[in-house]
Amino acid sequence: MTQSWEQYTIVESWFKNKNFAQMNIDSFNQFVDERISEIIRENKTITPKIEEVRIELEEVEVLKPRIVEADGSPRNDFYPMEARIRNRTYSAPLYLTMRLLRRDVEQDVKKTYIGELPVMLKSRLCHLQGKTSEELISMGEDPMDFGGYFIVNGSEKALTAQEVLASDRILITEASGDKFSAEVISTKGAFKGRVRVTRGKDGMLSVTFPASPRKLRLFALLKALGLKNDQEMFQAFPNTPEIMNDVLINLESNDVKDEEEALDRIGKYVAPGQVIDYRLRRAQEVIDAFLLPHIGASKEDRRAKAYYLATMATRAIERANGLRGRDDKDHYANKRLELSGKLMEHLFRHSFKYFIKDLTFQIDRTVTRRRKLNISTVVRPGAVTERILFGMSTGNWIGRSTGVSRFMDRVNYLGPLTEFRKIKSPLNKNRELYEARDVHGTHWGRLCCIETPDGPQCGLVKNLGLFAEVTQDVNPEPVEKLLKGMDVYLK
Repeated sequence: MTQSWEQYTIVESWFKNKNFAQMNIDSFNQFVDERISEIIRENKTITPKIEEVRIELEEVEVLKPRIVEADGSPRNDFYPMEARIRNRTYSAPLYLTMRLLRRDVEQDVKKTYIGELPVMLKSRLCHLQGKTSEELISMGEDPMDFGGYFIVNGSEKALTAQEVLASDRILITEASGDKFSAEVISTKGAFKGRVRVTRGKDGMLSVTFPASPRKLRLFALLKALGLKNDQEMFQAFPNTPEIMNDVLINLESNDVKDEEEALDRIGKYVAPGQVIDYRLRRAQEVIDAFLLPHIGASKEDRRAKAYYLATMATRAIERANGLRGRDDKDHYANKRLELSGKLMEHLFRHSFKYFIKDLTFQIDRTVTRRRKLNISTVVRPGAVTERILFGMSTGNWIGRSTGVSRFMDRVNYLGPLTEFRKIKSPLNKNRELYEARDVHGTHWGRLCCIETPDGPQCGLVKNLGLFAEVTQDVNPEPVEKLLKGMDVYLK
């Protein structure tokens, strides 16, 4: 019985019209359109050690790729093939509007060149975007090329997608000695902090977060977050026998009387030996900055953080009483893939932080030497460019990741396909018996269960299926605003 090829018409049309690098291109476009401006806004005001001087950052502009020749003349008709042949980087100049103020009086305003950003081929910034096959051939390009990679010092570099645990999602884990924990990776900008609420064998609840005291009691922290009395504590938890039993045990042993005493207990750890006013202020700063920063970093957000911690504690108690199962970290609902745009965001944020550090140093040095202070003399564009190019050349990324940037495999047509679909896990490859290496049921339709390397990387480097797509980040603010309007969101 012969099989008709008509049933493969849809599959054939998919492969005919689909660009396999499109999800990476869309991710990079989102980075250029939205994330660069967000990073600039995160560092809007720069205040050096000399307090009378400050710099305010305004809008950023990313131009199309260009080249500056040896005689200093810029040329805008700089195409990828020329970058390959001349061993140059196919990159776009970054311009940032900066305002210099001294004693709140404006001294200088300038649109300043701050460095170069490598440009992904076929992205919105690229000269190849939107060109027909004939135009691509006239520019020396292959019309069948997917794009989705960079050209750094003449070498074609592709970024490998990184598999990470989902942020801002509560997961239940089990520790030794009948301890059960609810933990969340709270993410805000460049900061990632793991917050863990643990229920001990005796029913006592403790919490840990970055810069927190050891063995900090949950109910002491709830007092510090503004839950003033037992009635408010009860209201934060569901009214079920198992939950209320643990709540009563913890209230019984809670020796913290009020919010100030609770803050002072944290302050004695983060600012030992200081006067009480300073200790209280430091405790408040630590709670706002390091405890669940994805909820917010202001005093008004503390109550929402208290309810969130109560939810985490509830899940840990339910797990201890067998009312809830253990969360599976290998389930793909608990994973996220960081594509090229997200990886470039991490690298650019790190590079821009160094640029600010260098800028404050240059301002302090100029003022100390009593030289004329203006924007042109204190901005060093190489501070951004050097770090971005170092990361892309070596593959060493933020967070000690290695092998993120790799040479494009051009042996045959299938080479680039596997490069764009490759996913790397950050887990230690030297450990043998990882559950993470196993094929999981949720990989079905998303990851190939066969395509993985032999040796130490087996099961840690995976490949997306050819039909799989990765969606882009979505701003949650409209949904949060809608929930607040419906009184669903905790105030």
